[in-house]
Amino acid sequence: MNEQSNEVTQRAAIGSNTTQIGVQNNYYEMTPEQACQTAINLFMQNFPKLENIAREIAEKRANEFCQEAVQKIVKHGIKNFSPFADPDVQYALYEAQKNYARFGTSEMLSTLTELVAKRINHDGDFVLKVAIDKALEIAPLLSQKQLNFLSLLFMCTKTKSSDIKTIQDLKSRLDLYVHLWGDADFDSRDYLNMLGCLQIRINNMVRYLANEYDLPQADVENICPEQIKKLSGDHTTSHIGTILAITNSEVNHGLKLDPKIWVT
Repeated sequence: MNEQSNEVTQRAAIGSNTTQIGVQNNYYEMTPEQACQTAINLFMQNFPKLENIAREIAEKRANEFCQEAVQKIVKHGIKNFSPFADPDVQYALYEAQKNYARFGTSEMLSTLTELVAKRINHDGDFVLKVAIDKALEIAPLLSQKQLNFLSLLFMCTKTKSSDIKTIQDLKSRLDLYVHLWGDADFDSRDYLNMLGCLQIRINNMVRYLANEYDLPQADVENICPEQIKKLSGDHTTSHIGTILAITNSEVNHGLKLDPKIWVT
């Protein structure tokens, strides 16, 4: 993994009044445009009535959200938009719309719409879709530094890279992790645990990495960045935390990871 291999994507400008679909295709039962309008109608019918200026802002954000979500769903190669008519999906969709209408940051737009795309893509996987539903509820409660902590913790405690053979390989990989997510909130464990983002697992990071890659512990101690050592403790990411960690990594750095590997 390196930064040069990250996929670069282009999205339509926020505030566009039309749903821009990048691929012409045959869709099943519901087109992307129909799905977008269904989502907008869902929001307008359920969101509390606000005064004029606040209502205009909420409606604008609802449109932005739906257009962005549909574009990401299409980017994922999903052709079946019929889940938009499912009450279970609509509930999750409305929760995401509602949170973006309230807070409206570009970071939240990217995170929530990516989670919605994952929710549609994995609608048939019960455990995974439940984890995504919970992640949709929790994402607005997290800062970027807290999401970075989840990504760093996930990558260091739940993934293993087959291309790491030497101590220098490991050093390069850990330095990359610190470059991507080192600006993390290491003091948020109790809060993240309260929200269900963590699960119990004892971690001594130096010993764990040495065992995982069959490298001398003393050598790992010498090259291991302090941010990685600070992950030592009694937690790793839960299913919910894993979904948030993967989504944060994809949204901000283009890293493609299949959540089904870890959430089953």
